[in-house]
Order: sequence, then C-alpha cells, then structure tokens
Amino acid sequence: MTNNSTEQDSKLLEEQILQNSNYSEQDQLLFKKAIELAKKTLADKKRLAGDSFFDHNLRVANYLQSIKSAPEVVAAGLVHAIIKYIPERELHDFFKERGKDILALVKGVEEITVIKNKNLKLTAEALRKILLTTIKDARIILIKLADKLDNLADVTVLSVDEQQRICQEILDMYAPLAYRLGVEKFKIQLEDLALKVLNPEEFNNISKFLEHSKQERDELISLLIQEIKTKLKSVDLKSVKGRSKHVYSIHKKIAERGVALEDHYDHLAIRIIVENERECYEVLGFLHEFHEILESRLKDYIANPKPNGYQSIHTGILFNNKRVEVQIRTQQMDEFAEEGLAAHWRYKGGKGEADFERRMGWLKGVLDLNQDSTAREFLEHVNVDLFTDEIYCYTPKGEVRYYPKGAGVLDFAYSIHEKVGSCAIGARVNGQFLPLRTKLKSGDVIEIITAKNQVPGRGWLKWVKSPRAKQKIRKALKEHKGLPAMRYSKFKPVIQTEYDTLVHSLKYENAACVLAKCCQPIPPQKIVGIVTKKRLISIHEVECRQAIKVQDRWETVEWKEQFNKALQFHVIAVERSGLLADLLHTIANAKFEVREAKAKVEGTGRNQCSFVIIPQSLNRIVELIDRVRKVKGVKKIFFE
Repeated sequence: MTNNSTEQDSKLLEEQILQNSNYSEQDQLLFKKAIELAKKTLADKKRLAGDSFFDHNLRVANYLQSIKSAPEVVAAGLVHAIIKYIPERELHDFFKERGKDILALVKGVEEITVIKNKNLKLTAEALRKILLTTIKDARIILIKLADKLDNLADVTVLSVDEQQRICQEILDMYAPLAYRLGVEKFKIQLEDLALKVLNPEEFNNISKFLEHSKQERDELISLLIQEIKTKLKSVDLKSVKGRSKHVYSIHKKIAERGVALEDHYDHLAIRIIVENERECYEVLGFLHEFHEILESRLKDYIANPKPNGYQSIHTGILFNNKRVEVQIRTQQMDEFAEEGLAAHWRYKGGKGEADFERRMGWLKGVLDLNQDSTAREFLEHVNVDLFTDEIYCYTPKGEVRYYPKGAGVLDFAYSIHEKVGSCAIGARVNGQFLPLRTKLKSGDVIEIITAKNQVPGRGWLKWVKSPRAKQKIRKALKEHKGLPAMRYSKFKPVIQTEYDTLVHSLKYENAACVLAKCCQPIPPQKIVGIVTKKRLISIHEVECRQAIKVQDRWETVEWKEQFNKALQFHVIAVERSGLLADLLHTIANAKFEVREAKAKVEGTGRNQCSFVIIPQSLNRIVELIDRVRKVKGVKKIFFE
C-alpha cells in the first residue's frame, strides 16, 4: 500500500467518523478534537504493518461506531495508546469535562496491553486481571476487541508462530468474551479472521462453497421474503433479509457433527425484524401455519433470554424442499444481539439496565466463586464458565437454568442449593429415574431426589462440569472426611411417555393416569379416576356420564402441582387467518415457553393447533387455560 493510498483511506475514514448519523453534533465535535490530537501525536509513529498508529486508531474508532458504541468510547478508541507519548494530565485537560472518563478508558486499555505483554502465554493471573478490568468498566474490553480486530487484519507481518499464538488466543479468550458481552458483530469477525490464519485450507473451502452456492441461496431467500411481505400484511415488517452463516460457525459444526460440508443444510437463513413482541409471535404463527416445520428447531429466547441477554425466536421451515433457519426479533432485540454491551448507553434504565446487569452477572460470579482458588483451578473454572458451549434445562416449575455442555444431574442439584446437591441420590429426568452420573441435554426437565443421610463421594468430582458444583463437593468432602457416601444405583422402572400427564393417583403412585377421551377434563375441574382392565387409571370429570355409570370403581386422583416433562395440549378453534399467531402470543404472554407449535385442518371450518410447552405450576396452567379460552374462535382445549 502506498503512502498516498494510506492518506486517502485515512481521509475517508475521518469523514465517515465525523459524519456518522448515529451521533449528535456535540459528539461529532468530540470526535473532531480526538482526531486532531491523535493525528498530531501518532501520525508519525509507525506500526510493523507500515501504516501509522493514527491510521490504526481511526479503524478502531470505525469498528466501535459500527456497533454504535457510546461517544466517549469512540473518542477513547481514537486516542488509545496516546499516553505513551503525552502526559496523562494533558489528555485529561484536553477533553475538559469528558477528560476524566476518556482518560480512564485509555488507561484501562493500556493496562490490558501491559498485562498481555508481560504474559504472552495466557496465565491465570493475567486472565484474572483482564476480567477484573472488564468488571471495573466493560467499555474497556470493547475498545480492546476493536483493537484486536484491526490487528488481526495485519497479523501476517508477524512470524508464523506468533500468528498462530495470537489467533489461538483470539478463539480462546477474546471471541468468547465478545459473545458473553453480546457483541455478535465482533465475535463473528474475530472468529473468521482467526480461522483464516489457523486453518487457511478449511477457511478457503468453506468460503468457496458459500460463494458457489450464493446465487441459489439468494434466489430462494428472495422468494421467501417476497411471500412473507405479500401475505403478512398485518405485521409492521421493519426488515426481512437473508443472512449468511459465518465461516467459523460452519467449521465448528463440521468438526462437532462430523458431517461433510456439502451435507450441511442450515446455510439458508433469514432474519425478520418487526415492531414489537406480539408481532414476533404473529410471524412465527404465519410460518408454522403455512409451511412444514423442522422438528426440534423452535427456540423461544424472548420468553427465556440467553445468559448474555440475547433475545429472539428461532425456528426452521421447509421452503421449496429446502431447509431454512429463521430468526424473528424486534429492532431493539436486533441491536442488542449485534452490539451487545455497546448498546447499553442508548437504553439506560429499564430493560437496558437489566440487560447490562445480566450480561455482567456471569463475570462477577466467576470471580466471586474463585477468590481463593489456585491458579490451576481458576483457569479450569474460567475455561468452563466463559468458553464452554451451553445447554439449558428446566426445573419442574419451568424455570430455565444454563449449564456448561457436559454438565450432569449433580451440576443441576448444586445450582438449586448446596444442601440439595450434597443430599442428592438421583433425579427424575423427563419423568425417568436416573442416577447421579447422568449427563444432561438441552431441554431436559429435572427433579432432584434427595435423602437426608446422603453424603458426597470423591467420585462425584468426575460427574460434574460446573465450577460451582466442584467447589461445593470439595468443601463437603472435607467436612465429611472419613464418612462413606451412600450409593443409590437401582431405581424402579416406570412407563415412559414423551409428555407428562396432568394427574396422579394418591393410592397407586406408579400407575399411569390417562385423560379420558369422552370428557377430556382440564384443570381446575373436579375429577375422578377409574381403574381400567388395562391397569391404567382413566381420568374423568365427575359429571361425565361414562364415569357416573361406574361409581363403584372410582379412585381418588388429583391434579399435579408440578411436572417432570414437557406438556402437550391442543386447541380446537374456528378456522381463520392468524389463529396460530394469536395463540402463540397468548401463551407467550402467560410466560410459558413453547417448544413446538403446529396447526392442521380439523373438519369443515375448524383448525386444531397443537403445542408443546415447558411446564410450570398448576395455578399457572389454569391461568394459561383461561387466557387461551378468550382467544377469538376457540371452542375447546384439551391435554394429552
């Protein structure tokens, strides 16, 4: 690159930064001052890549503006590293009332640089200091991530070994940090640039595959977008666009699934942006009503946000015999997904504040939990908490909890309470009795079984993944040193069904209870049980004619208060456009998470909509039934 082209690029970048419409005139005056100081101080300081540190800082600021970072963060990006050349007081006074804030950010970035220069290999102490800096002011990490992004573009000027070390560190620390802070835009770019260096052949193969299939994908997505815009008139569609999968995510799926590149189906994807939450469910209802849906692809992160604050509805449909992944979200959800922590300054108070606390909560937890741990334990714990993929499980009351991939029953037990973990003897996982060594899968509904005389055994450490559980087990082992741990390994077999029942028998605890087809009772109706010839208990409403005929065989039964598996229910309603969408929105408003949603024609002018939901308490289910009854056209509700 010639000096002239570098100067032209710099001038263009300066113009972009100063004319960015996301910032006020006052902000742009701040940027102008920062550019003047950076140019004066850094324009003659050269980097290994041949350009100046001023050019580098302009690009860093541009990255920060791309995620709509706060104005003082952009200004700090423009002048970061400048305190090597001018006194701190001069920088502070130069920016007047904003000087204190900008100086603190610049110093924070410099602290991380110093830590890393002293510890080229990521040590426990270095990582602890970096994470502490993040907690002190998370905006510092945003600048560091932008700095890393620009440095990656020129990483090839370094030795091969140094390139490999830096790029591996990007994947090990900086990309996961970007994910945890919700900055999807930075995470994607960091991962792709690092993979390009670490595995250029794989990167090129995937890039070529995406390039060669682009026209076919674009045409198909264009047809789907056209259909949505034409048929979905009731929704204020802000944006409907195809979105390409990034190279690293495909590489990761190939490695995890062992599936050849050409056999991957989910490279077709669209994102639909709407005005509000209700419209998210309207779009979901439309897609599920008019297209064949892909099993197990529906995930409602609006009802249950990810730990990093991410919200969206994900589903999968068949369109022209191709599988398409769909994301549905509001504009604000989209900004938080793309920009993460950087968007916080625009939404202070209310949801923005809660989202910020949620994003930072995991980090505070990591450091609090590991205050007294050894260096080895700290690295192990942070690797699990920060860098391991997650699964999610549910309590019997429908509360969602997140765990590192590979977590087991004991991880769940200790997350409920230390005493629950230490007294655990097994669990009902989706209604099935299973031992403590059982590994969990996303979507499992778990109830822990305890015994007051139980004590932890040393072998338990092999069965847990989360740092919290390991720490609590080690603590308990010290307290119970010398005491043998009780062993419970055999459980009574039970009849397995895919979904939970709403009823149980007080007299026959292990008997299967089935809701009778003749009256199809629903809570809170009064019910009775009748023992059938098949040794099942058929559940009837007390006023049911069939039940009244055999009163001598009545058994006492009750509606369950909590559940071990997902519940399935059905709604018969008058056929109309938007029915499924209205029902989905009603269920979401009742704070239930929907795992599946289907609709089919049931006779003339009738539709049957079927839902699989994550269970909550009986009272909440009764409330849900009342809400669904009020939806226009609903004639009947019944459970499996």
